[in-house]
Amino acid sequence: MHQLPPLDTIPPFAELEYVEPYTESALEHWRTVGDPLADTVVRELAAAGPLTNIFDLLGAVRARAASGDENCAAFLRHTNDAPPWADFDAMVPGQRLIATYGPFMGVSLLSGSLVGGAVFQKMALVTAMTGMLSGSATQRLSETMAMVLRMAFPDEIRPGGKAHETLARVRLLHAGIRRHLLDTGRFSHPREVPINQQDLAITLALFGYLNIRSLSKLGIALRRTEIDGFLLLWRYAGYVLGIAPDLLPHSIEEQQAFFLSSCKHQAKPDKLSVQTKGVLDDVAKTLTRRTRPAYPTVRTFLHQVTRHLSGNDYVTGMQIDDLGDYWALEAFRGLGRGFSFTRHFVPGGEAALHKLGAREFSRVLRRQAKHKAPGYRVQENPRTLYAGKQPGG
Repeated sequence: MHQLPPLDTIPPFAELEYVEPYTESALEHWRTVGDPLADTVVRELAAAGPLTNIFDLLGAVRARAASGDENCAAFLRHTNDAPPWADFDAMVPGQRLIATYGPFMGVSLLSGSLVGGAVFQKMALVTAMTGMLSGSATQRLSETMAMVLRMAFPDEIRPGGKAHETLARVRLLHAGIRRHLLDTGRFSHPREVPINQQDLAITLALFGYLNIRSLSKLGIALRRTEIDGFLLLWRYAGYVLGIAPDLLPHSIEEQQAFFLSSCKHQAKPDKLSVQTKGVLDDVAKTLTRRTRPAYPTVRTFLHQVTRHLSGNDYVTGMQIDDLGDYWALEAFRGLGRGFSFTRHFVPGGEAALHKLGAREFSRVLRRQAKHKAPGYRVQENPRTLYAGKQPGG
């Protein structure tokens, strides 16, 4: 295998190379593959009538499985029967990592993964076509964070848990969107399919490898057991989401090789829009709603941390000025080192930080449930993905 850079290092864009087995031809193949099991189920649902109540396609699948539909039953078996390698106890160190470093995980997901991930232009285009990124940036981040917060609790990722159920629902939503875009002609490509296997695996890497890289760049020292547990957690999430076994990483280095190869294959830094920074600006406005004078500082901090976590080569189109060792960024990295030192060297530090984080996560989830925040959305009729003429399977 080609020599990979250290996990906390961002290689120059011009020096990216394909790494076996993620060659150009292999990645081209994965762009032609959807999710056969979920696609079959959605095809059956669409044949029976309009895809109504798109946020509960899982409910429709369960109803059809109970009435004897074998394809729906096969989908439920796949999502509910954990594979032999899914060691839930081994995932716990990774789950504790999420709760312990909550503030840094939030910045990593926003700046490194959500905004930084916009460098994959084809993925961003499909997202825009479906309207999944409609509404405020804060709402989008809230939806994603709710799923991640739930994954920090051991029972939630197991079959029957809320995080597990969210993943199964998102998988069916992906299949519904895929069918919608193809059947309506909104997505037209001679070979590729929307929300294909490479796109799904890239998204998984944004939560896995890229998250680990971002945490390291924020001053947090990670033990190998934590990294392995975190990777296993997201590998299992990818399994539930319908990612092909060949694209489910066995190690963080394997996912790093896939991600960097996919950057060479799909990333288009120069085509990023300056408006992408608007996501960061929206979040800055929300965070400083009651302390508006702080807005310029928070806004600049989010711009600089995005540049720091993604690398200047990968945000060129956003036109973010490089302010070097910006004081707020350096202060945040110092806080990360402080969290890390407390966790590893202060007696009782790890337990205390985890308890505080888990308590805050629970509070946020209760608040979201109280306000009944919507789940992952598409900008269509709120109850129907598409109606009218139902194309043949």
